[in-house]
Amino acid sequence: DEGGKKNYVGYVYYNFARAEQYPLVRDYFARQLAQVIVEQVGMPDVVIGAPMGGIMMAVEIGRILGCRTIFAEKKVTALADPGTGKKEQSELIIDRHEIKPGDGVFIIEDVVNNLSTPGKLNGTIKAKGATLLGLAAPFSRSQKTEWEGLPISAGTHQPLEQFKQDDPAVIDLVSADKVVWKPKQQWLLLKAAMEGKEFNQPNKAQSSLNLDGMLP
Repeated sequence: DEGGKKNYVGYVYYNFARAEQYPLVRDYFARQLAQVIVEQVGMPDVVIGAPMGGIMMAVEIGRILGCRTIFAEKKVTALADPGTGKKEQSELIIDRHEIKPGDGVFIIEDVVNNLSTPGKLNGTIKAKGATLLGLAAPFSRSQKTEWEGLPISAGTHQPLEQFKQDDPAVIDLVSADKVVWKPKQQWLLLKAAMEGKEFNQPNKAQSSLNLDGMLP
């Protein structure tokens, strides 16, 4: 879009950050996902945690599978603008660890949404002489089960509709600023919307986010 990318919006939000804080819960999802990865593709040489949600899951899966664990870092190239819904622009780099020639690599996320992550990382993986085997996450809300012929391994796959902000189905809500742009930071607002409760923000100057059941 003019001036930068925008978030898609939808009626359901998966906040895996609420679950990953707890070791036993994290272990449950990691074991479930590790089994799916091995059944679909086999044992990877290395798993890459995509920032930030995939990093903790990658550590757990690497521990369970006994493979190397590394993570990518996000380098911001343009800041987000919550007032207009313009999405932060960034690139993913691997700076702390290394990918070795011949490595079979799995990318780990917390939730698969619009499949932008493998596109950002695959070039780096290929440049190192390694092979991307697939993408994995505890939850996938994508309509797809593959990315460029590679599997999307998910503990739970539940396709959910997402909309561009100018889609006729949501444009009135977006224009009325009835969107939670940062749900992790404003979880109480979002919960109130999902429960159908009234929730008035104390100071709109602090945040331009209102609710009417519409969330990214």
